[in-house]
Order: sequence, then structure tokens, then C-alpha cells
Amino acid sequence: MELSLWLDYYDDIYSDFDSRKYHKRRLSEDFVNELKVSLKYKTEHFEKLYLLLPPENRNDQIETDIIASLQERFCELSAIFEKKERRIFKKGITLLLSGVLIMAIISLIIYSGNKNYLFSVLTILLEPASWFLVWNGLDALFYDYRTAKKETGFYTAIGKMEISFKDI
Repeated sequence: MELSLWLDYYDDIYSDFDSRKYHKRRLSEDFVNELKVSLKYKTEHFEKLYLLLPPENRNDQIETDIIASLQERFCELSAIFEKKERRIFKKGITLLLSGVLIMAIISLIIYSGNKNYLFSVLTILLEPASWFLVWNGLDALFYDYRTAKKETGFYTAIGKMEISFKDI
């Protein structure tokens, strides 16, 4: 399967605010969003990405540099999001387990039958903290982790595609 995007110029791929050479420039958010939209509801696996340009705007040497920079950049972004994904997962598990541990400590205090004022204050302070930690941990695991996993999957899929230019 192949995915095709129409471009007017090579600059459509890169940020307008970055004046460096093609192999060092930042990707345009519009370009990346267009790739995401193009792949969003597709179930098939794409092996090739064709960037379509008018023949008068094409240059083989520039295209070689752009293809290399795009593949390198997509692989870098995939690695960045993999790290982010692992970090979010660890954070979620840590928060969740911390909250459950605090709940277990509160339960021990309550069921020990100790009517000490200090233990009562400790219980009142720790109970909301434990719920806060549990909910934040679950939020990280169910929402933030899922979002990072989608980004990782997107950049990994794009990074594996064969990229080439074609005439419109």
C-alpha cells in the first residue's frame, strides 16, 4: 500500500520559521498533522510514502537530502516517544502503588483501634492524598500512556515507510 501527499514546494515539509538547510530543519506541524490525518482511519499497512510535486519544482539532489532527513527525524521522534511512553508508564504505576500503599497504612491505623489524636489527624491528611495518587496514577496509565503509545506507533510506522518523490 502507498500513501501520497501533494506538496507545492519542498518547504511545505518544514517549518517556515527554521531557515537552516533541509537536512537540519524542523518538520512543519501542518505536514505532520496531514500525515496523521491521512493514517488515522486506515487499517491497512502502508509501505511507501510518496510526496507529489510539480515537475518544475523538483531537484534530485535536494530530494535525496530530504528523504534522508525525514527518515532520520521520524526514527528520532519514535525513540523520543518510546522513552516518553516508558516514563509515563513508570510514573503511573508508581503513583498508583503509592496511593494503594498509603490506603493500606490508613487501614492499619483505623483497624488497629488506636484512638490517638495524632493518628486521627494522620488519617485525615493521608486519605485524600492516597485517592489523589491513585486517580493520577490511573489517569497516567489510561490516558497519557495511550496517547504516547499512539504517537510512538505513528512515528514508528512513518519511519519504516519508504519515502520518495513523484511528479503530480
